[in-house]
Amino acid sequence: MSHEQVCSALDGNAAGGLLGEVFAFDATAARTTCAGCARVTPIGELRLYAVEMGAILRCPSCNEAVVRIARTPRGLWLDLRGAATVVAVPA
Repeated sequence: MSHEQVCSALDGNAAGGLLGEVFAFDATAARTTCAGCARVTPIGELRLYAVEMGAILRCPSCNEAVVRIARTPRGLWLDLRGAATVVAVPA
């Protein structure tokens, strides 16, 4: 990331609208296991770093990037390689 880009750190709930474009369930309530430290936490409790193109959601324990989302002219790009698992919680 260049120094010109501005990031703001929020909790993962702030990414609810963006996640709602990808998942048919409330993704902020889904539990994820961090691939870095194995912490299980709802996506809504991850730390959101918003950038111009999208968002990076990081583990609150080890700061590993768990979810990356980018909006491009061709659609949404989703990278979950930092999540060992994602479990949707029934409504």
